[in-house]
Amino acid sequence: MRSLVTSIASLTLVVSMSLYGLAQSSITRSNSYDTQGVLAPYLSTEVATAELGILRDVFVKPGDVVKRGTPMGRLDWELQIAALNEAELEANAVGGVDVARYEVEFQQRRYDLTLPRVQKETASPQELERFEMELRIAKARLQSQIETKNQSQARLAKARVAFEERTIKAPHDGIVVEQVTEIGEYIAGTNPVLFKILDTSRLRARFSIPQELADKYRDKKSAEIRLPNNAVIEGEIEFIAPFESPEGGEIEMTILVDNQSGLVRYSKCSLVLP
Repeated sequence: MRSLVTSIASLTLVVSMSLYGLAQSSITRSNSYDTQGVLAPYLSTEVATAELGILRDVFVKPGDVVKRGTPMGRLDWELQIAALNEAELEANAVGGVDVARYEVEFQQRRYDLTLPRVQKETASPQELERFEMELRIAKARLQSQIETKNQSQARLAKARVAFEERTIKAPHDGIVVEQVTEIGEYIAGTNPVLFKILDTSRLRARFSIPQELADKYRDKKSAEIRLPNNAVIEGEIEFIAPFESPEGGEIEMTILVDNQSGLVRYSKCSLVLP
């Protein structure tokens, strides 16, 4: 009897220890998430052009801070400036419109003078009809000259755009990190990149985390990340994928971090668990 009691007690102890081990193993697994992530600039842009030509001027160098619209380089522009000058001459020409307007005024006066004469039967109706027809033709010529003038203005605007596009400008604020094309090189459609710039005023932290951890963040607006120097900073949750990736079975999560000071230069980080 004593042996049976001893056996039961031993079995109970083994079961308890096994359950405790399973609980500890479950706790360990729940706290052993891979929270490592990568930090990257919010924008990394290859500045390119749709124009073909030779790079004539470069206005920036690696390390320069640029604002959106800052001129960075310029292609050869001789043909564009010639077309612009020609378009300006056409657009500013007023002779054709003035002549047509004078003709309308003349024909209108002649018609107005003839109309009462016809009513007094001192001029023939046929003469009035001829003057009326010539007035209509003069008005049509004036309208044609005005349309030609408008077309010239449109060509001028197009020529200005073509000239402006020879200057390559920064698409956003950032720092120039590389000049890809050298002065004198031909810019072709197959390789239109001239510069590379980074916007480090904000950083994007990217993580791949298990679904149960991602669910803890879905109702949150912000999250904390830890830098390699152990500094903890808060960021705005930008995106949490609605579905696991088929490759790793994990949820992608991105966090935006303000870096206006430019002090954060790390490329690695870790997610601080909630």
